[in-house]
Amino acid sequence: MLFSKRFLALLASGIVPVIIASFIGLELYAFLIYNIIIFSLFIVDFRITPDTNLLCVERVCQEKLSMGTENEIGINIRNNSGYALDIEAIDEVPEYMKTRNSIVTIRVAPHYEAVGNYYVVPEKRGEFKFGKIHVRYKGVMGLCMKKGFFDVENTYKVYPNLKDLSKYGLAAIKKSQLIQGIKKNKSFGIGTEFESLREYIEGDDYRKINWMATARANKFIVNTYEHERNQQIMIMLDSSRVMNSEINHIKKLDYSINAAFLLADVVLKKGDNAGVMVFDNTVKRFIKPGKGMGQFQLIAENLYNVQENFVTADYVAALTYLNRNQKRRCLLCIFTELFNADEAFQLASALKGLARQHIPLIITIKDMRLYDYAEGNVEDTKGIYTQVAAMKLISEREKIKKIFNDSSIAVVDVPPDKLSIEVVNKYLSMKSMMQI
Repeated sequence: MLFSKRFLALLASGIVPVIIASFIGLELYAFLIYNIIIFSLFIVDFRITPDTNLLCVERVCQEKLSMGTENEIGINIRNNSGYALDIEAIDEVPEYMKTRNSIVTIRVAPHYEAVGNYYVVPEKRGEFKFGKIHVRYKGVMGLCMKKGFFDVENTYKVYPNLKDLSKYGLAAIKKSQLIQGIKKNKSFGIGTEFESLREYIEGDDYRKINWMATARANKFIVNTYEHERNQQIMIMLDSSRVMNSEINHIKKLDYSINAAFLLADVVLKKGDNAGVMVFDNTVKRFIKPGKGMGQFQLIAENLYNVQENFVTADYVAALTYLNRNQKRRCLLCIFTELFNADEAFQLASALKGLARQHIPLIITIKDMRLYDYAEGNVEDTKGIYTQVAAMKLISEREKIKKIFNDSSIAVVDVPPDKLSIEVVNKYLSMKSMMQI
């Protein structure tokens, strides 16, 4: 609409002079004169108000967006006219993205530029296209409205939650210890690489006593060690149908990929080698373990658009492929989901038979709703059935964990909100205990 609210208000106010003029019989003249003046002012306002071709509009956005968290999107507008403008801008946001403050209001001075921001929360990973940016603004006198759009279509990649990499304060390590090259991560008494000598403290392993140094100092001296580097970590992601189930409207595959991102980041910063395998009934992607930021970027490019498939996972085929392409001993961090003891037994057997030189770690996501149903109050027949079903599923889950424990296979089974931190801490724990 070309007319502003101010213009319509002034137009409606014309009833006042018409009523006053009606007392002397000149209401028609008052009506015509008033409207001629108002519409004349409107035409003047429309003529002097800058057209949209005097605006330059662009979208300011990081190339990589993070799924499930707020990402700031900027709209930058340059005003090449001689008048200050109050501009409302709306971006064409892709499907599967929620917005906050979607209408951006920006006041732009003459021959100047300004930025307004809104926020999107992507609900899916992959590539998404942002469309046109639509703008509208009042006239210089506030009587007319001008609008237009700017074709600034662009495609952005939505990755797993990259912000987790800096958000988490990991329980087992200090922030400074994550930054390779700034400060060494020293955990005295653990590891195999000799670090230094120090005086014995009660509780130290007596096997670490340096007897020659002890004789010279006339007191107990022990060797201290730091963690080994260059260890091999393979992150195996099951993308089969079992990872399609949702908790809090987020798929288990997405939770797993978020945790895999954080794990890969920590592994690389700790000086180890990280690799990735994505599999279902076949191997979809395979990246051999490597080091450095280039390796992290390679992992990111291979994980951001992984989609689940409605097929059954073939663990034997995946482990056979791994044996063929990964000769060095490594920690296998297997993100998967198992619904019955038979599946767990098959996976445990495959790991013992095909991956005997590797160290497996099974990672599953616990759905706390089952425990709420199992422990909740029952009010009707439907509630009884739900409670019994939940208890049966919990019992089956305990059997699955026992199968792996009996096979000396480590398991991480935690709620989704604890998955990333628990997986990283398990890796650090196994590394410190020299289990890798």
